[in-house]
Amino acid sequence: MLTFSLSLLFGFIVNNLIGTLAAKFIAGPLTHTVMAKFERKKEDVKLAPILAGYFLITLLMVIAYPYFGLEAEWLVKGSIFGLFAGGMSFISVHLIISGWSILPPKEMLISAMIDISSIIATGITIAYIHSF
Repeated sequence: MLTFSLSLLFGFIVNNLIGTLAAKFIAGPLTHTVMAKFERKKEDVKLAPILAGYFLITLLMVIAYPYFGLEAEWLVKGSIFGLFAGGMSFISVHLIISGWSILPPKEMLISAMIDISSIIATGITIAYIHSF
């Protein structure tokens, strides 16, 4: 139970921190000119759904990690687990959204690839905590 709780707590913190930094300093500058017309204004951003989304992704990763049967060192296992989870959650969803909406696919793909950094970091964090 302690491993689960620590994985969830630190995974959530890492997911938020890396996700925010990646969005602000990498994705934003690369996609802002095209995506700005689709984004909320800074004062209209809804923090609760953002935090709930990061929490749910982290929770599902913490629940799934013990069943991820890759035999490898924690860093490799966490990186691959994070890449797998990020690919499933971000790349696929971003491309589906761009297909259903008027959002541009190229910028959505770039954003998704950058968003994966937070999920990979979360996978590594979870793997590290489980390595003890």
